[in-house]
Amino acid sequence: MIGYVISKSELEPLIEAEASGWLQKAKDRTETFRTQGFYEESSSIWSEVKAVYMRLQGEGKCAYCERKLEGVELGKGEQDVEHFRPKSNVRVWKMPKSLVDAGVVQTKPAEDGGGYYLLPYNIFNYAASCKPCNSVLKKDYFPIAGNYELKGEDPRKLKKEKPFLLYPIGDFDDQPETVIKFHGVSPQPAAASGHKRHRALVTIEFFKLDDSAKRKNLFRERAMVIVVLHPQLKKAATGGNSAEAVQARQIVDGFTSSKSAHANCARSFKRLFETDPAEAQAVFDRAVELIHSIS
Repeated sequence: MIGYVISKSELEPLIEAEASGWLQKAKDRTETFRTQGFYEESSSIWSEVKAVYMRLQGEGKCAYCERKLEGVELGKGEQDVEHFRPKSNVRVWKMPKSLVDAGVVQTKPAEDGGGYYLLPYNIFNYAASCKPCNSVLKKDYFPIAGNYELKGEDPRKLKKEKPFLLYPIGDFDDQPETVIKFHGVSPQPAAASGHKRHRALVTIEFFKLDDSAKRKNLFRERAMVIVVLHPQLKKAATGGNSAEAVQARQIVDGFTSSKSAHANCARSFKRLFETDPAEAQAVFDRAVELIHSIS
């Protein structure tokens, strides 16, 4: 994961440019939910602004696994508008024993406690997600370490809930790259202890980001990033303004751009190459073997 920093004053004009009048309609619907005391409506309008998040997230990347999907013109059907905090119901996520053993403790939501009924149309409760991450894995789960505030109406003021999952849009949550880093194709916690470490462990497990069996294509794609990057990093490191060095730097810049798939993996590998070239070579060799084994 990587973050896409944007303020409310920057995001709202993008929403209105995509769907004029949407913000007022969203406000009106939210007031209806407030009166009802729960979320229920016969039709929704969040799909009208899906393209805004697709563009924001690197022109079609999944917010969670960083797979590169098709852009706005052809890719709407393969991406969901993901509600970060579930709108109707919050289900108990079955935490694996490995996380329990690591000291992670989650708060159990109240049975039939409902969902975040004032957030279905909050622009900071959306992300564009691939269907495996959203429909198969995320569903109505939202594990936290604090207390649920289901009546909350501004995600920017809900930090006390201490969510385990990372929200990559905006300027108020932890930036994902300060929480999750990569060593080769494998995501790892960036922090040695504390809630940030637990956030990394849960996010990685929740979206199966380190499950090479269930997410084989993720691993292969990350390995391909490393295999392409390594020789270009070596060429770029020679310095100079030769055509080859300039082109190598352009390729590195492209692979580490926020618009590229698996940018966190690429950036982590670039840092490894700069600090420990021998280990970077070993990681490259393993990436080559991985591609060969699953191609």
